[in-house]
Formats: sequence, C-alpha cells, structure tokens
Amino acid sequence: MPEPVSGVIGPVVEKLATLAFGQIVLAWGAREDRKKLLQRLDAVRRILSDAERRQTTDSAVGGWLQRLKNFYYDAEDLIDKFEARALRQRAQALYPGSFKEKVSNSFSCISDLVFEFQAANRIKELRERLEEIDKDRVVFNFSPDYKERSIVQRKETHSFVLSLNVVGRTEEKRRIVELLLKADADSSIKISVIPIVGIGGVGKTTLAKMALADDKVQKHFDLKVWISVQGEFQIRKIMQDIIEHLDPNSKCDNNWRMERLQNHLRSILESKRCLIVMDDVLEVKHEDWTDLRDLLQVVSHGSRVIVTSRHKAVATIMDNVPEFNLRPLSTEDSMKLFMKCAFDQGQENNHPILEKIGEEIVRKCGGNPMAVKALGSLLYSRTGADIKNWELVRDSEIWQLKTDILPSLRISYDLMPAYLKQCFAYCSIFPKGYEFNNLELIQLWISNGLVTQTDGRNQLLEELGQQYWEEMWSRSFFDDMVEDYLFVKFRMHDLIHDLARSVAKDDAREVKTLTPPVQGSFRHLSFSDPSLLNYSSPSYLDGLTGVRTIMYPIQKEGPMGESFLEACISRFPYLRVLYLHDSAFDELPSSIGSLEHLRFLHLCGNRRIKKLPSSVLKLLNLQSLGLAKCEELEELPADIKKMISLRFLDITTKQTILPENGIGCLASLVILFIGDCPNLELLPEDIRLLMSLRSLFIGSCPKLTSLPAGIKYLGVLESLTICHCEKLRLTDGEVGNRFKFGSRLQSLTLIGLPKMEYIPRWFQGSANGLKKIHIADCHGLQALPDWLETCYSLQKLKIEDCSCLRFGPEGIPRLVSLKELWINNCAEVSRRFEAQSRDGWSKMTHIQDIYIDGRKIKSANR
Repeated sequence: MPEPVSGVIGPVVEKLATLAFGQIVLAWGAREDRKKLLQRLDAVRRILSDAERRQTTDSAVGGWLQRLKNFYYDAEDLIDKFEARALRQRAQALYPGSFKEKVSNSFSCISDLVFEFQAANRIKELRERLEEIDKDRVVFNFSPDYKERSIVQRKETHSFVLSLNVVGRTEEKRRIVELLLKADADSSIKISVIPIVGIGGVGKTTLAKMALADDKVQKHFDLKVWISVQGEFQIRKIMQDIIEHLDPNSKCDNNWRMERLQNHLRSILESKRCLIVMDDVLEVKHEDWTDLRDLLQVVSHGSRVIVTSRHKAVATIMDNVPEFNLRPLSTEDSMKLFMKCAFDQGQENNHPILEKIGEEIVRKCGGNPMAVKALGSLLYSRTGADIKNWELVRDSEIWQLKTDILPSLRISYDLMPAYLKQCFAYCSIFPKGYEFNNLELIQLWISNGLVTQTDGRNQLLEELGQQYWEEMWSRSFFDDMVEDYLFVKFRMHDLIHDLARSVAKDDAREVKTLTPPVQGSFRHLSFSDPSLLNYSSPSYLDGLTGVRTIMYPIQKEGPMGESFLEACISRFPYLRVLYLHDSAFDELPSSIGSLEHLRFLHLCGNRRIKKLPSSVLKLLNLQSLGLAKCEELEELPADIKKMISLRFLDITTKQTILPENGIGCLASLVILFIGDCPNLELLPEDIRLLMSLRSLFIGSCPKLTSLPAGIKYLGVLESLTICHCEKLRLTDGEVGNRFKFGSRLQSLTLIGLPKMEYIPRWFQGSANGLKKIHIADCHGLQALPDWLETCYSLQKLKIEDCSCLRFGPEGIPRLVSLKELWINNCAEVSRRFEAQSRDGWSKMTHIQDIYIDGRKIKSANR
C-alpha cells in the first residue's frame, strides 16, 4: 500500500528554512551543509509523486520511500530540539529566574555552545544520510514531470451536505421487520436469532439500523439494545454493554464479578420483550453463545437478536431461523446511490456524459454500497463536475490489482490530497469500532505536526484541522456521525480501518500481544490488552526508538501501569503524545518533565490522581492538556501560566476558586473546557486576558453562581456553552456594557440553567453572527429575547424543555438563513408557533426541517 510520504516533507523543509535555524548553522560553519540539504530535499520532493505512484507495483520503491520517511522523522526531531530551545529562551524572558535550574536539568547541563556544536554535526550527518538515500533515486529513474492527480473537493466548512438517505433495501427491510414481528411457531422459544450475513461494506449494519428504527418495531419491543461486538465474542463485555445501555447509572465495570453481572442483567431483562442487535460478530464459539443465550432466557416470548456478520459460520452457530443473506445492490440502485453522492439534490440527471462514465464506474463496484458511496463522494463537487476526474477514476490501474482492500477505497485514498493522507493513516492507531470525536482527533493531528499552514494564510491550526476532518467526512471515510453541542462523534467502518492500517504500514501499530516483539520503525503505538502495561521494563519494545505516540487501552479499570509509563518516558524521548484516558494510576512520574517534545497529555477519566507533579511545568511544548473527569484532582498546578504553548485545556478540579494569574494568563489558549467541578464557585476575573480563546465550555458546576465580568472582553470567542449549573444566574448587570460581547460568536448553548429567567441582553452583540442557538432545560426562562429575530445568519434554533416559556419567536419568518427549527416540550410556544404557522407557511418555506414536540412539520409546498 502507498507510503504517505509527501505530506511529511513539506513541514520539514519549511522548518529547515527558518531564520532561527539558519542563525545556528551559520554560527557553526554548517551553512553549506544546510544549503545542500535543502537542495537535495527539493530535488527529492519533485519526484515524490512518481515514486508514490510506482510503489503500488514495485515493492523496492516502497522500501526506498520508507527509508526516506524515517529520514524526515529524524530530521524533524532535530529541528524540534531547536524549537524547544527557542521556547526555553522565551519562557526565561517571560518569567526570569523561574526556569534556570529546571532547564539545566532538562538538557543534562549541556551548555548552549555544546548543544549548537552537536546540532551542527547532526546537520552534517543528516546531509550525508540523505545523499546515500538519494543515490537510489537515480537508479529508479523517477520522473520529475509526473504530476500527482488528487481530487480536492473543498476546503471551506459546510454542514455535512452528504448525509444521505439509504437507497434501495426497501424489500430487505420489509422482510427483516416481518421476521421481527412474527409470532414464533414453537412456544418454548423465548428468544430467536435473525442473522444478516454478507460481505464487508454490503450494508448489513445499515439494514439492521433501518429495521431497528421502524415505527412498528419500536412499539413492539419493550427494550432495544445495540451492541457493536467488533471482534472476539466476549460474554462479559456483551453483558456489560447491555447493562450500560439499559441502566447507565449502574456504573458496572471489570470489578464486578460474573455473579453480580448476570443477576443485574437478568433483573433488567426479566419479563421484557427485547430486541438486541449484535453488530459485526466476526467469530463465536458455540459454548459462549449457548452460555449467553441461557442468561437471556428471562426475557418474554417474542424477543429477538439480530446478528450481523461476514461469516456464515457465525450464523450456523447462533441462528434458529434461516440466515438472511444480504445481496449486493442492484445496478439500478447502485447508480441512484452513486449519482446522489456525486451531485447536489436535483442535479443528478443534468450530466449525460458523466452519467455514462458513472455507469462504467458503478459496474466495477460490484453492487457494494460502500464502494459506490466512496467513489460518488470522491467525485462530488459544488463548483461543477470535472470529466477528467471521472475518467481518472474509471481508468485507474488499481481496479486490476488483487488485494483484500476494495479497489474503490484504494482509489479514494490515492486521490486524496497529500495533507490528508498522513491524518487518515494516523486513525489506524485506534481499535476497530472506536467512537471518535472530532475535537480529540484534531488535537492529536496537530500535536503530531500533521496540520500545517503551507499557503501563507495565517489560519488557526484548529480551523485547518476541522477542514481536514470535514474533507474526510465528505469522502465517506467516517461514518455514523452524531452531532452534539460539544463535538461530533463518529466511527470508521471496518473496511476503512483496514485501509488506514494498510497505508500506515510501519508507522502505527496496535500492540495486542507480547510476541512477537514489536520491531521496525513504528512511531505510534496503542495497547489493546491492559496486561501489556504490567511490565516495568517492556522488553517487547526493545526494537523501537523513535516512538511519538503512546496510547493506553480503551478498556476502563485496567492496571495502573506507572512503571510501564516511566519506562516509556525514559525510552522514547521524542514522544509527542501520551494518551492515557481512563488510566488508574495515582500519580504521574516526575520524569515526565524530560519530554521536551511532548505536545499532548490527556489523563481524562483518571479517577485516582490527586495532584500533578511540578515537573509538568517543564513541558513548554505542551499544546493539549486533558484533565476532564479527574474527580480527585485537588488543584491545577499553581504556575500553570508557565505552560506557554497550551492551546487546549479540559479540566475537572475540586477547587472552590480558580485563582487569578493562572489559566487567565495562557495567551495561546484556543479551547477551554471547565466541567464536573462540584465545589467551583468562582472563575478568575483575568479570564478576559484569553484573547485567542475561540471556544469556552462551562458545565456541571453546581455551586457556580455567576460569570466573571471579564468574559465580555473575549472578543474572538466563537462558541459558548454553559450547561447544568443549577445556581448560575445570568443577568444583564453583572457583565457591564451589554453590547460589547461576542461579535464573532457563532454558537450559543444554554442547558440546565434553572435560575435563568431571561437571556441577558449582553448577547445582543452576537445577533448578527450567531449560526446556532440551543436552549434546553431552563425551567425558569420566561421569554425569548426580542433581538432573536435579528439573527439573520442563524441556521439552527433548538428550544427544549422550557416549561415556563410563554413567548415564542414571532419573528422566525424573518430568519432567512434558518434551516432547522426544533421546539420540544414548550407547550405555550408550540401552540403559538403552530397557530402562527397556519397563516404563514409561505413565509417559512426556506426552513428545511421543522420539528414540534417530536413531530416533523412540513410546509404546504413540500
């Protein structure tokens, strides 16, 4: 599979060319080495497109590219040492005397002169190494004239216009629903299994979702559960998943004994007609299924299990009705889906030439919906279809390759722009079935240097990362998207994950066993078995040196792993990412301060850690710090202001007051989350100094009574979310000048604020820019503001569970940009709106989706 090298070389060249780097090499006579290095890199960059193309059929080229990529990584590690040095000098200037001793320890007492001398020698070594690699370039005779053809769809943000309805499968759904509702001929059978079997990407999961969402099915079953099995059939995990779905307050974990688990499970299911969907079962032992089935026998008659699988053997073991073999889509339905993905609504039949090419492409997809959707999405363009792109896909040589990866997905990857390929490959470090969120993934990309500004525009990295994510979503590389008020949750289909793992090759590895030892040039590691963290000296990692990411397992309540973590810190000095979600250790090792390259440190969900070591203040490069749901964390580091590179901060703390001269001094902060702080009463007034802050979340702080007046000075804030703060009062007076706030605010979310009687008028300054407003569970709210009807950019308005709300938004017809309107459980507002709408549908035809108390309302002309 292709080595995604082209996305790596650009940032390295740019860093080598910086003025600061040039000053050091000049000081030590390395000027000529640097010049030759840049010239050689430029020559290599010009032939990369041809090399990446040829590696598909020539393994020797692939090996050469791997050597080249390893060189780039090592070069970047050296350059980052210079950047760390510059950061140290900046920190010393900001806080004189604070870093002198710490810095000397961090660099093992090496003087700046010695450091620069050694760095100059390293530049010479890199130049000589690149010359050796470059000798083979001549042997391969790459063409500098070959132009990589990528299909760049769009870089501006959008509203996920490619969320499509299912095409076809109407008959299949009818038959599945019929089986679900059918009375069992044998009255002794309480629960029967319906297996849906088919090849990967054919639509098994989609069909199961369609059946589950059917109105008759929803009414027929008392309890409905969806379980993503994703691999080994583990009875304990399936039981836990069912319990967590039906009784989320139970907090069952690995500490529960099987006896407790089965008793609780049976108590929930007893005498209920249940529908359980087990999605993507790859293999199952007969005895495991029999044991689980026996535990489920407490359900009432007519209960069902839907199982989706690629393997008929699974159906043979589990079913007691004939398996449902899902066939490929018909040619007609495949073409409908393809054209729907490739064109905006209403434009599908206006391109006869493209339709003919599309038919040829669709035939090659063999009726696989995922293949059809991937290529249709790839060729989508708002600015007009490009015949050359369509011909490029149709005539690609990849259709002829014999591989386990669908050719359509290979083509979609190959035609990605270079800046997306590395980001996509990085996703392979997560396990199959993982539920991503876009904020987390973008932070990981940024921390690994995968999001870069290359066109001269001074654009926020977070904005660029969001554009990267949206481009990948539009290409159908992400699935099951669910948008909530903080972030977007999504998954990767198994076949897409296989593709990501294939292109990552020796870059990323999910470590599952001790043997064989991990060897090669892996840079990113995740550990799927908690027992792997029990080793204080993990010899199975001895063959690695340049690791940049360490990701702990996703499973909760695993072993503590303090010794393992300390071993990784000492062994991998170039770590950029420590992803330690749901870990259970009591403290971080103080040696963490030695990781001068660390950009990402997340301890979210650690319910034991009480204090961070003072050495974290040495992490001058740290950009993303996650402490969410660290319920025992007594306080933030007193001098957190010294972490001068922080861009993302997510905190939970037991503090009553967040002190001044702390987080308010983090000038680089772009995103700030403050949540689950049971004692927090006051936020610092110097929050006004966060002049780079774009997103602010304050949630689940039950003792917080007011916001600091300084919040009005957050002039570039784009998203504000305040939720579940029972004592918080939002009034006009406490924030001063009511019209100064938030001219750039685009998203406003207010949820669970019972003390709020009206929306403060200081939000009026945001009226022109607001695109999304969500107000929910504010039972003291009396009226919506009169300035709401001046929100001419508003696209989504959602008002829910505001029982005292009496006056609705009479000016809604004037909101010309409004696309979605939701009014739920606000009786008087619903009544007023429906009365108004009966006389004014013609003025609201621009609103695409209107929901009143869960019912979708349609205007007369739709």
